[in-house]
Amino acid sequence: MALLVGMVALASNAASPARATATAPTKQEIAQKILKSRAGSRLSPGARIALEALARGDHRAAVDSTGITFSKAKAHTGGHNPGGPGGLANIRVNNPGEDINQPDQTTQSETSIAVSGKNVVVGFNDSQQTLLFLTPASDLSGVAVSHNGGATFSDLGTLPNATPTINFGDPWLASDSSGVFYYANLVDDPFQGALLTGVSRSTDGGQTWTTPTEVPPPAGASSLFYSADKDAMTVGGAGNLYVVWDDFTETFDPTTGEFKVLSGLAVAHSTDGARTWSTVYADQVPIFDSNDPCSFHQYIGAQPIVGPDGAVYDAALRFDVNDPTCSGAPETESEYIFASHDGGATFASKVKIADVTSSTQGFGAFVLGAGQYMRNLEFPTLAFAGNTLYATWNDGGDGSGHSHIRLATSTDNGGTWTTSWVTSGNNDEAQPSISADASGLHVLYYEISPTTSGASVLDTMVSDSSNGSSFTTTRVTTQSFPGVYNIPNFDPIIATAYMGDYISCVSSGGHQYFAWGDNRDVVTSFLWPRGRHDPNVYFAAR
Repeated sequence: MALLVGMVALASNAASPARATATAPTKQEIAQKILKSRAGSRLSPGARIALEALARGDHRAAVDSTGITFSKAKAHTGGHNPGGPGGLANIRVNNPGEDINQPDQTTQSETSIAVSGKNVVVGFNDSQQTLLFLTPASDLSGVAVSHNGGATFSDLGTLPNATPTINFGDPWLASDSSGVFYYANLVDDPFQGALLTGVSRSTDGGQTWTTPTEVPPPAGASSLFYSADKDAMTVGGAGNLYVVWDDFTETFDPTTGEFKVLSGLAVAHSTDGARTWSTVYADQVPIFDSNDPCSFHQYIGAQPIVGPDGAVYDAALRFDVNDPTCSGAPETESEYIFASHDGGATFASKVKIADVTSSTQGFGAFVLGAGQYMRNLEFPTLAFAGNTLYATWNDGGDGSGHSHIRLATSTDNGGTWTTSWVTSGNNDEAQPSISADASGLHVLYYEISPTTSGASVLDTMVSDSSNGSSFTTTRVTTQSFPGVYNIPNFDPIIATAYMGDYISCVSSGGHQYFAWGDNRDVVTSFLWPRGRHDPNVYFAAR
């Protein structure tokens, strides 16, 4: 068992259940097909490592084999205006001194926060411990804790693995009313032959953690092929948890005699503090169909919330290409939401929040500088203020040619929605995270601003509103920062153009807490004698 990665360990064609039918594709063939599709460019680093290893039939944590095509990408025009000087006190969360593996495995990014009293926990993707040849010692899920409200942090390294599983990042944290912390992430399990979601617990303020308990796939998922991605989590009371994610699974349709790969939104519910789970699908769609080879459908970026009345909501971004005649129909994007009024046991038919215009005008990434890109997906985030439900995402549809933060509002439990814009102007904004408290709404996001040199820099900003209609903006960062070299990525196991797919804004106890990936720090090594900017995690509170 010394050299195992779960998706790879069960890749043997002879052993796969799918080989019981002559027309059934192998796990390796399914992985290759997903990677070649639009879905492949949207995978998180952990999911991509697992699927690429399976597609190749080896155990390496390799750089993207396909990634995103940027031949048409262009930088947006504008000006560097980060809202003036100032910013909140910026605290570095991770300890760069722990980056001791390969010289360039120094990436910490993609943040999530949970708070209970003075205890603040930040989770993040952390490349420093992952080996280039995957073993159970590899671990992409970093964690740091503060016991003084975020004034200082201790970098705890990575979550413990349950050998021979591997934690593959995509962190999402929550805390319940009893002060227990929970950490959801992707877990590669060779015994299950699948990339799953797992949840770890901490009962001592985030100082120590259990190995993650694996969350079972929905009952409708196939054992032929299963791969989870982009998990998120919320609480509904002490010990009461909901975890959501998007997945890929293969199924056999006896009416057509075909094997199909589906994209689904899984929702899992635990009433005993993440020890046991029940899991259902909010929805599933065929990614591709042999009878309609040019159409494509995918859910991604699931986001849960529990309403004041106990209803459970799951929102996600959906991509569609409806092209049965292969006439070259364009890909469309929409935000959808599903509601459950029976504790997550069943979900009503989907409601479209809004159609989405690509924030990067269809290019898939923002251009920050030569060799420096920032991939982008318009994931929704959710918050309740009283009985009003809000959703935010970045959207290129205001006609300006820029990406701005869009706000959707529902006063009837997600049945109907109106939309407005939080930001405007000549800069671009991306990756919003929304929270709410007694003072109103708080939306954290990256602001991307071109400089006179032609490159762009980033700041984190927060826009606040007491009524959901008018916003005031405050700079969070004290220092603007550039992109990093990621075409190809300087870090050998991190996805092309990757700077993290989300950041975190949490309201608790009358305060707001912010965490984001930040490239302000510079490291020098024999590979970079002039230095290069290094992705670390920063934090602020107010």
